[in-house]
Amino acid sequence: WRMEGRPIASTVLEEATEYQGRARVALTAALESGPSHAYLFRGPRGTGKRAAARAFAAEIVAAGATDPDDARRRALLDPSPHPDLVWLAPRGAQHLVEEVRERVIRAAAYRPFEGGKRVFVVEAAEAMRDESQNALLKTLEEPPEFVHLILLTAEPEALLETIASRCHPIDFAPLSSETLEAQL
Repeated sequence: WRMEGRPIASTVLEEATEYQGRARVALTAALESGPSHAYLFRGPRGTGKRAAARAFAAEIVAAGATDPDDARRRALLDPSPHPDLVWLAPRGAQHLVEEVRERVIRAAAYRPFEGGKRVFVVEAAEAMRDESQNALLKTLEEPPEFVHLILLTAEPEALLETIASRCHPIDFAPLSSETLEAQL
């Protein structure tokens, strides 16, 4: 299915990264060459990391699905009902260690339910305590071939170097005042 001569996939990612040209180029290239196992979306709050992560995850999940358009549509919903997309946001000031272990680390061992890929998004990754980050390290170092992790952070310096060094960084720049005005 195409929209204005382009696949829906590229349109969704382009819209999500409309004001983040460098991120859009990096994510589009990653999809074309085959996405890596781990990404670190870093930049100030309000720069579109969350929307970009949802669009990027939807494309990864859709790529291996028997019905890519349906898989993409479900992955783009918030909250997503797609079983191969796990979105972890802190319930309070920080991620609970057991929740990281259960919903990401243990769940990463299970094969995809519908397609060929599973995506785990950890929102506000800086809210993981050192214990959670250390527990996640093994999964980042040796993920199953069907697992992709996306960590979002506004404070990359709060992440352990061992975590950050195992992820491909995708930088999100602060939005210009003109862009913010247009958004309002």
